[in-house]
Amino acid sequence: MKKIALFIYLISYVFAATAIEPVKRAKVDAAILDMAIANGKIYLATDASEVVIADTNLTILDRIKVRKIKDFMGTLNNADIYSVDVLDEKVLYLAQAEGGYAELFVYENGKSVKVLDKSLMLYAKAAKFVDSKRAIIALMSDEVLLYDIASRKILKRVKAGEYFYSCMAIEKGRKYVAIGDEGGEVIVVDTQTLQRVKLFKDVNKDKILSIYINGNLIAAGSRADKTLALYSLDGSRPKVYKNPDFFIYVVGLSPNNHYVVFGDNEKYILKVADTNSLDIRYKLIGHKNLVNVVRFLDANSLLTGSETGELIKWRLK
Repeated sequence: MKKIALFIYLISYVFAATAIEPVKRAKVDAAILDMAIANGKIYLATDASEVVIADTNLTILDRIKVRKIKDFMGTLNNADIYSVDVLDEKVLYLAQAEGGYAELFVYENGKSVKVLDKSLMLYAKAAKFVDSKRAIIALMSDEVLLYDIASRKILKRVKAGEYFYSCMAIEKGRKYVAIGDEGGEVIVVDTQTLQRVKLFKDVNKDKILSIYINGNLIAAGSRADKTLALYSLDGSRPKVYKNPDFFIYVVGLSPNNHYVVFGDNEKYILKVADTNSLDIRYKLIGHKNLVNVVRFLDANSLLTGSETGELIKWRLK
């Protein structure tokens, strides 16, 4: 009996999660809503009418500002930057406008150009480059648009899911986007044709709060059912982690898909799990508020951004 107990103890010790503390911290005076990393720089979409640009040492380099918007009383308020993306030297960002509509901008060579106006009356919530001339835009209605940035025309409009939109992510090759909706469905769409490639349902059973796609692997975290699911485009069975106590509010994948990072507790400790076994390998301890976004710099370094503007850099090994 003692030998069995010792064996169990040793196994649990070997696989115990390692506590990781921040390598570096910075503070942005706004909620961090989205993040893109390109050209050795970090681009942060915020709720303060600006995209903040920093280097990988978390030093603020520049800010791309958008106008404040008027509410129904005529009071000026900061606009949310719903999403940000970078391709080559171009920055694409989607900003809140009056009436719940959105406006799309491209920033290049120090200048911003509006490429989609609120007059189109689109309830858009995310936009990502398909290539240098086109973008894919997600609407609240669970529709997706293929949009020509140069001619400023909608090329195609398709219903992706059956519920309301919640979140979207694009894979590195820009071939697919993964969309999570209010009903817990995960839809994968071809960015060129807008055709549905995969529909995953009945695993996440409530609103998808965060989604990430890397190659053939998709991570999705949901609300009331408190489920982290890993889906594969190769048709293999989804892997599921259920937390009985708290919703899964953020997810991210490492570049080699070895790790999935997720938040599932009110202490804002992020967990890093092996994607094969879902065993917890690391715990990232240091955030003081809800984490909205996780992005890896490389296989072992990552950045996280919170609702209160905490920008933290971590190293796993």
